[in-house]
Amino acid sequence: MLGATQIPPPYVRCIIEKTAKFVCKHGLEIENRIIASNVKNARFKFLSSSDPYHVFYKRKLYEYQAQNQHGVEANDDAAIGAQPDPLAQLMTPPEEDYTVILPDGITDEDLDTVNLTVRVVARKGKSFLVELTRGEINNYPQSYSKNLIHSMFDCFDALVDTSSAIIVKIG
Repeated sequence: MLGATQIPPPYVRCIIEKTAKFVCKHGLEIENRIIASNVKNARFKFLSSSDPYHVFYKRKLYEYQAQNQHGVEANDDAAIGAQPDPLAQLMTPPEEDYTVILPDGITDEDLDTVNLTVRVVARKGKSFLVELTRGEINNYPQSYSKNLIHSMFDCFDALVDTSSAIIVKIG
């Protein structure tokens, strides 16, 4: 029935699955509305039959329709009435768990130093950072720790938290 399926990356897959659920609940009119209002939006290119992820979208749509026919996912009219515009939910991207905004003007050398230190601190724990800061505080006037604490500590701390979370998740 459907051709070979190319699996999209997680971000695109999330948009495709949400769109397929909405189209399944609201009918093909919502699909036409999404296409019409997002002609130039790359997020919804999969709705075009020429897009490589279109087959994945059609498979998801077929799966959700089959679930509805078998009563796995009931169509709750009250819940639909509570959502004024289903397109608004599709347009909000999923929250990114592992994104940290780097400060403006950071050099490649500083970024390499920050990344190396982040990796070590993420593995050894924040107590290692305290020891590192104590050891570096009396070194060179422009030591990495002094600059880090004054100008980039928030970014560094966010990177350590993110890296620690990834390490814990990976195992």
